[in-house]
Amino acid sequence: MAVKHFFCFFFLLLLSLTSAHAERRVALVIGNSGYANVAELKNPYNDAKGMSDKLTDLGFDVVTGLDLSLRDMRQTVREFIKKLDNADLALFFYAGHGIQVNGENYLVPVDAELSTHLDLDFEALPANLVLNAMEQSTKVNLVFLDACRNNPFTENLARSMGTRSSAVGRGLAKVGSGVGSLVSFATQPGNVALDGDGENSPFTTALIKHLGTPGQDITRDLVMVRRDVLEATKGQQVPWDNSSLTGEVILKQLEMMQPVEPEKPAINPQIELTYWDSIKSGQNAAYFETYLSRYPEGQFADIARIRLDEIKAQAESDKAKQAKPDATAEITYWQTIQNSARPEMFESYLGRYPNGIYADLAQLKIQSIKSQAEADARRKAEAEAQAIAAAAANASPERTTSKPADEITVAALTPDQAPSTTSTSPVSLLSPEELATALQTELNRVGCSVGRVDGDWGNRSRQALRTYGREAGIDLASLDPDPSILDQLKKSTGRVCPLTCGRNQELKNGRCVATRKPEPSGNSTKPSTQTKTTDSCPKNPSAYGNKVIGKSHGLGRQTLTHPCGRKLACRGSRASWVKNCIWL
Repeated sequence: MAVKHFFCFFFLLLLSLTSAHAERRVALVIGNSGYANVAELKNPYNDAKGMSDKLTDLGFDVVTGLDLSLRDMRQTVREFIKKLDNADLALFFYAGHGIQVNGENYLVPVDAELSTHLDLDFEALPANLVLNAMEQSTKVNLVFLDACRNNPFTENLARSMGTRSSAVGRGLAKVGSGVGSLVSFATQPGNVALDGDGENSPFTTALIKHLGTPGQDITRDLVMVRRDVLEATKGQQVPWDNSSLTGEVILKQLEMMQPVEPEKPAINPQIELTYWDSIKSGQNAAYFETYLSRYPEGQFADIARIRLDEIKAQAESDKAKQAKPDATAEITYWQTIQNSARPEMFESYLGRYPNGIYADLAQLKIQSIKSQAEADARRKAEAEAQAIAAAAANASPERTTSKPADEITVAALTPDQAPSTTSTSPVSLLSPEELATALQTELNRVGCSVGRVDGDWGNRSRQALRTYGREAGIDLASLDPDPSILDQLKKSTGRVCPLTCGRNQELKNGRCVATRKPEPSGNSTKPSTQTKTTDSCPKNPSAYGNKVIGKSHGLGRQTLTHPCGRKLACRGSRASWVKNCIWL
């Protein structure tokens, strides 16, 4: 039984790998019905839509184009060619007018005129442009051409070529395919295909029906297509193909049927109850795992799963406790030094426990103690300088009670304005850069702009602080960052510094708004101009061309520019003065 299951598994795995490999499929589908210069075709538009849906169901990444001009056809082909890289299988389907000249096949876009053989290279798309790109990029290529219809363009070309009209063939020419390619025509080379009476042509109807028959090779699919077309056309049309495939191409694999599991024997409730009674008090997870494997839907299955989860959770908890190191010594060490004011105590802790529980806190304590020491030293030096300045002022006979407006003397705030420092403030623990950043933030908040908050205490920050002191009525002793100034700023609410408006602005309702310019006198208005766009161009430009060129014979080609802004090319014929014009 185990060997049988192994082979089943191996076969399913092989099938899944084969399917995954065949998933990289790309397809190009083009259908041209609405021709501008000849009668509209009935089926190609529907044929292309039907094939696009069919190929999408078969796992193809489909690029679809309907009623395409030459420019749009080239753009659509270019999009398809980009998808060919790393593709396992490529497919091209075309429905519409096609023409052969000198053994070369051309696909005709809806805007083609093909009045002369000289227009062929400029107004039609060579079929080999697509076929060569596919064969260069992909190992397996499938091409379906439903383009052998009775073609009015053939008559125009044959008439314009005169004695060389034999170069214009009936239907499409035979296509040589490279290794790994298959080319299928709606009918044999040189013959004309039929449109039929239904929504799709006979050839496309059969393709949609038989392509992707599960487990069937593409060549067998085409045999069934040929039979259906012969029957639908009463033997008038015989699909033809040219193949150089080197192996089977199966567009849809057979679906594997799941084997029916044998019916499980009935469970004896008494045996299950006895089994459960023997393990229900156990502490080994294997007991309950064995019970669940034997009785997955048993009477006590839910209880067994709960007990199994509890045993596993307890095992994980015990394992974590055993792996967790004893942190008692580290906690005791920290409690001993946590209130110390000496940085070397915390440096000693970090040396012993570099990744300890309190490592981050120890780093902060060291920075705080050093910052506090630096701040104390700075205040002491400023106090000494202030005392010396006061003594010198008292000893001078020329002492005055007023100061110049731009004089900056002692540090921080005056004693009656400084906040109480009886207890250590969080502000005093900030580093110089953090203190500068905090001051810049607060100055911006009260309207004394310092510009960008970056911790760089420059001239703009000092000027903003000077403005704040003047507007708040505070006698600042220094324009350098100081904790006491930050405390005072945090007590300020609302805007302190006045709002200053820029050039061509005025203060209105507490905001700077642009100054209104007086309106020019007079009621004259400049006439508006409208940009011409191609949206206003007529669908058929021939009427405009005849109006401009006039009634003149000849085959000469003339280029004009329509009032809508788009260029058009006009050409006359020998037999009539009427000009046929097309948009460029």
